[in-house]
Amino acid sequence: MTQQDNTKAPSSSGRLLGAIGWILAAAVCAGLISFLFWQPEIAKSMGSYQIGVEVGTLPADDPAVLEVPLPEFLPTEEVSGLLRDSDPNTETSSEYRSAPTTYTVQSGDSVWGIAEKFGLSVESVLYANYDILQDQSDNLMPGQILTIPPTNGILHTWRSRDSLSSVASRYGADIEDILLFIGNDLDLSNPQINPGTVVMVPGGNRELVNITFAAVTTDERGNLISGFSGPGACALSGVGLMGNGFFIWPSAVHMISGNYYGPGHNGIDIGAGIGSALFAADSGTVVYAGWLNGGYGNFVMIDHGNGFTTWYEHLENVQVNCGDNVFQGSVIGTAGSTGNSTGAHLHFEIRYGGMPVNPWDYLP
Repeated sequence: MTQQDNTKAPSSSGRLLGAIGWILAAAVCAGLISFLFWQPEIAKSMGSYQIGVEVGTLPADDPAVLEVPLPEFLPTEEVSGLLRDSDPNTETSSEYRSAPTTYTVQSGDSVWGIAEKFGLSVESVLYANYDILQDQSDNLMPGQILTIPPTNGILHTWRSRDSLSSVASRYGADIEDILLFIGNDLDLSNPQINPGTVVMVPGGNRELVNITFAAVTTDERGNLISGFSGPGACALSGVGLMGNGFFIWPSAVHMISGNYYGPGHNGIDIGAGIGSALFAADSGTVVYAGWLNGGYGNFVMIDHGNGFTTWYEHLENVQVNCGDNVFQGSVIGTAGSTGNSTGAHLHFEIRYGGMPVNPWDYLP
């Protein structure tokens, strides 16, 4: 008897499904391989710098890192305008001060220069140093130790009868500014100030003390008298040359070296070098020529016979005599640094009716 073969030939549908399975498997493998090869380029196009890839049996927290180099960025001509140059001046030289400090006057100093150095007004420097300067800038001398207030205003020594309202009212200041100034160290809830305490009054002010200046007058005989007594004074008879009322510079130098016309200063300081010639600013009669106490040093005063006088201070040498008639432009002496002076210069004043006027309004 013949043995029966039970093996069945695969059907056509089975073969088709098998082929499709192999094709899908091959496509998946090809896709994975393609993804692995193209992954760096994809990451690069997305702006990534590093790609972490799990490799073999590396621990999960220590992935192999695939470095993707990026091109160096160089600004193009289109964006260069967005770049900002460095600014070396980023720090201010001004220093906040909450308490007064001191300054020793040096040769060549002026009240104007000292005030500017500490960021203060001239008035504030004068207020704080009345015992030294008596509100006059020309009283400044090398070696003096000035008190420099921490801010513009007045340093007030507290008295037993003072109150915040009375002190603020006296100096035209605000109570709040006194209370809130950190250097005063006041308890805002109970501001008690002991007598003798120096309190800063920010924004405070007072009138500067005006010194009575001698004017040129005539005596009962009609003689000119300068109003000054000293070795440079003399008895004068009648009136000499009369000026034209138009002034010239009293020095070949037309530069201000220190103090200007303003608070505590009745003239201008001209930067004439020591020994340089000084000239009569207008024609007139010399009514004082010589040393004068009070900080003037060697001093010349000319009466111009029309209400004007001119004053020349700190001369090294005086080359005219009291009573001389001088023409405009005549040499009257040389510049120096005598009297209260911190360096060679000419202190020059123009006065009308004995009262100082601003020389800038009269000089060419």
